Amino acid sequence: MRPRPKNIEFEITTACNYNCLHCYCNAGKKSRYEFSTKEIKLVIDQLVEADAELLDIVGGEPLLRQDIYEVLSYGYSKGLKMLMNTNASLATPEVCEKLKRACPELSIGVSLDGPIPEIHEKIRGKGTFEKTLAGLKNFILAGFDVTILFVVNRLNYKYVEDMITLAQDLGTALYVDRFVPVGRGLLNKDLLMPERTHVEFVRDRLNSYSSDVELHIEENIIGEKCTAGRTHASILVDGTVVPCGHFRYSPEFYMGNIREKSFKEIWYSYNPSVLLPNVCASCELYDTSCYAGCLAYSHLIFDGKDELICQKV
Repeated sequence: MRPRPKNIEFEITTACNYNCLHCYCNAGKKSRYEFSTKEIKLVIDQLVEADAELLDIVGGEPLLRQDIYEVLSYGYSKGLKMLMNTNASLATPEVCEKLKRACPELSIGVSLDGPIPEIHEKIRGKGTFEKTLAGLKNFILAGFDVTILFVVNRLNYKYVEDMITLAQDLGTALYVDRFVPVGRGLLNKDLLMPERTHVEFVRDRLNSYSSDVELHIEENIIGEKCTAGRTHASILVDGTVVPCGHFRYSPEFYMGNIREKSFKEIWYSYNPSVLLPNVCASCELYDTSCYAGCLAYSHLIFDGKDELICQKV
């Protein structure tokens, strides 16, 4: 039986005040396809109907939308667990207070690409480190459950232990993901794409590290089964539903569009096995000691299998 949708991302805007090198959606300008407040509420109703567990509001930068408080409040009122991903640069004490009133149980994910300005700002631009750190601290002071979002790339992978220490010092959780070169990230693939040894380095450090920090480690780091299309999906700014946001430029992997069908219909009629590469499906190691790694890497980068995880490489 098809499992319920556990974690659904909703890209409510592509507008952004940063111009990050690795951005998978080329964020910057507001999309002409962006949903209105009313349309977003209708989508939230569809997610509730489909028995979704968590709604992750992403961008772009969600705090650039004037209706962000209304959107979060509505999702909360409908019983969804609510999460918002942000660069935190716009999170003044006043903004944090308004967010807390709108959605008291909101969880916050703050993107931070390194423990020091020199690393973070190579990805996100000069002056962004202090802005993000200040906003992050404002979220903490306002009483939010905060997770630092750390995307591993060629430039920052050696700093994973420092990121754990930073999270411990700040009292946050730490999420660790792997850079996938799509969107603007594709233009910077040679600069940012990690090698197999880099992923192994991060995995070894995470496995050996002992601390009180709550760690959330993506499957593409630790080698577990990818959740794309199985328990996770992303709703793009134009309503397209994809197994994960990295499939946004690949129509052959689209699940549907919520402007044309309900999310419930799209979700429960979708067969995620179509994402499993043939070479993995026929491999004797699959589903025993290997779980195919990142499906976006398999199809979009290596054309067959995730060579950063595959045990036969």
